[in-house]
Amino acid sequence: MEDLLKFESDLQTIQIIENSRLYSGLVDARGDSERKKYISKVGYLYPERFEDINSAQDFKSLVQALECTEYHEMLLKVSNADQENESQSQGKTIDEVMLEESIKRFSLAFEE
Repeated sequence: MEDLLKFESDLQTIQIIENSRLYSGLVDARGDSERKKYISKVGYLYPERFEDINSAQDFKSLVQALECTEYHEMLLKVSNADQENESQSQGKTIDEVMLEESIKRFSLAFEE
């Protein structure tokens, strides 16, 4: 159960970072401090990856900040609007990818 809570917390953190970078009022230093208010301190990403992901300015840097974590591979499946060559993507949104991973994890937890 603790694993699922940490996983959900990390997904929320990733969503906060991604959504806030799309809002022009939250891409500067003031935005960094605003995001800190909403980012959970429960998941696997806190505190080791917190500064790296909070300072991500685009989707690519967010993915790079998550290298060597279980979320890196998941985010590589996201169709990125910042990508120049969209044919490389699989055409999924961040919400779809996260939902698929959540379903998989909840199913595995139920079987245990």
